[in-house]
Amino acid sequence: MKTQMLVNGTVIDHLPEGMGLHCLEILKKHLQGSETLIVFINVPSSQQKKKDMIKIQDFYLDDATSTYLSLLAPHITINIIKDAQVVKKINPEIPFEIKGTIACINSRCISNTEGYTPEYDVQSKEPVILKCKYCEFEFTPG
Repeated sequence: MKTQMLVNGTVIDHLPEGMGLHCLEILKKHLQGSETLIVFINVPSSQQKKKDMIKIQDFYLDDATSTYLSLLAPHITINIIKDAQVVKKINPEIPFEIKGTIACINSRCISNTEGYTPEYDVQSKEPVILKCKYCEFEFTPG
């Protein structure tokens, strides 16, 4: 299968089957609107039976967004492309603690009601389970 080649930009690879569009929704708030996007759904994979992939021309992920995507897809690979060459390959690690990346899903948590920065301990990395440091609510992001 031949895929569209990027000259400069980011390839988010090894997304679990069905996660491509969900991850794209998360990325939309970081995009300017002029980037060329290619989303591959259910692509055959040697590591997984099927995978999703996102290619974004002239766009580079920041560390916080890379970490957030790793919470949704722990085995992703992020390739940075410059002049049609992979110049950096990132396998984001899920940290033991997360601060400020996502809101607590408990609507009564003080991080939602009183403006505290959300903070979590990672209880499990597979599946990813977060525990809020304020209300102790446990959940899987996504």
